[in-house]
Amino acid sequence: MSLTLQRIAYCSDAARPELAIQTLAEILAVSDRNNARDNLTGVLLISRGRFFQVLEGAAQDIDRTLRRIQADRRHRNLRIVVREDVQSRLFDQWGMVAAQVTPSRQAHIDQVIDRCSDDPAAAIDAARDLLDRQLAA
Repeated sequence: MSLTLQRIAYCSDAARPELAIQTLAEILAVSDRNNARDNLTGVLLISRGRFFQVLEGAAQDIDRTLRRIQADRRHRNLRIVVREDVQSRLFDQWGMVAAQVTPSRQAHIDQVIDRCSDDPAAAIDAARDLLDRQLAA
């Protein structure tokens, strides 16, 4: 088993876009517990029926989590946009954190999710920046 630290990012669409924000609390509760057990960290953004998630951890733990996500009926059209070995975690403080969707942050969250497929590295950096600003507020 490889213990190489990896980062994966994916985009997906909510199966029921009108419930995406409501679903966030459910996802975070389960993800926080599972990710603590599996030593995964990451961030989840949800806006306008779209998801963008970054996960960091050992390859086998990411694979197990990814299989659960792919089987989750709340997601459809899941696209892995990056998977890479990394030297350190960007989201090491959080088992799973979500950017708070507020009117002032909505446009920024949408921009991050819009970048997901075209420039995943920029989307990951922007998600980290968004969380840093959220913590500073």
